[in-house]
Amino acid sequence: MKAPFIGFLMLLSLGPLVTACNGTTGDALIAFDASAAGAPDAGDSFLVPGTEEIPAYTVQLTFAQMYIGAVYVNEAPGGSGATFDTPSCIDTGVYCAQVPGGIEGTPDNPNELNLLSTAPQPFSVQGNGSADLGLSWEIYLSQGDVNNLGNNSGFGIPNIVDLQGTATREPDGRVVSWAATVNINESNRGKPVIEAGQPGKLPICMERILELGGVSLQLYPGASMLLTVDPRAWFNTPIDFAALPSVAADQCPYDQQTSIYGGADYCIPASSTLPGSEKGATQGNTLYTGVTNGGAYTLTYRPSP
Repeated sequence: MKAPFIGFLMLLSLGPLVTACNGTTGDALIAFDASAAGAPDAGDSFLVPGTEEIPAYTVQLTFAQMYIGAVYVNEAPGGSGATFDTPSCIDTGVYCAQVPGGIEGTPDNPNELNLLSTAPQPFSVQGNGSADLGLSWEIYLSQGDVNNLGNNSGFGIPNIVDLQGTATREPDGRVVSWAATVNINESNRGKPVIEAGQPGKLPICMERILELGGVSLQLYPGASMLLTVDPRAWFNTPIDFAALPSVAADQCPYDQQTSIYGGADYCIPASSTLPGSEKGATQGNTLYTGVTNGGAYTLTYRPSP
């Protein structure tokens, strides 16, 4: 049975989930706790590779937070035609597990995952699903409806990613203090509609959902879900930190509510729509690609503590 769910409301109702997983398989509904954590050693320094034109840098993250809005597990394998290749954000496979809410966070940083801590940080809601084999999964990088063009900016709304760190240029030892913010809304990540007759061809929700494959996950009674994020994997492509704009530049608007630039001198712009001639445009695109390419994320089931 195909899952008839739309946007962030997909699978929020307990009834449709029982129909999708229980009604077709006979499996009992399983409730589970879910949490997320940073990867071990994520706070250690690491090398960002260079090229003939861009020097290598040794980078250390001193602050790293990420907003995660939900996690869904699908019985269809990634790229099978039932997932990822659909023209909308509704996969045609069957969703067999869900955590339809964001990270609980702390009073100082609600809804945000501290990526420099390996301590499991609980989601704000309990997950549920059935004992069916999941072969692909999704991370929602959004607060509220993923189809709403502007719902990821403004007062009190968390950024997708906030980073601070230092980058030491390998050839001469120059140290660059930098910060970065990643958001996904109409102004900085939305793609223009190419064909007016097909306004849904490039929906904003496709920018806000990480579609990930290569898993074989089977839920069981007494299990809990753990999502692990390693932000170092976002930096596998060369970035010239010394060529970034100053945090006072127009490319680096300071969001007083949610972005933390600290004492950084330079920023990686949040936008992927800056003209190529704008300072920091290449670095902004590179970081965004790293955040969304899937290499930083691992999902497991484990016995509940």
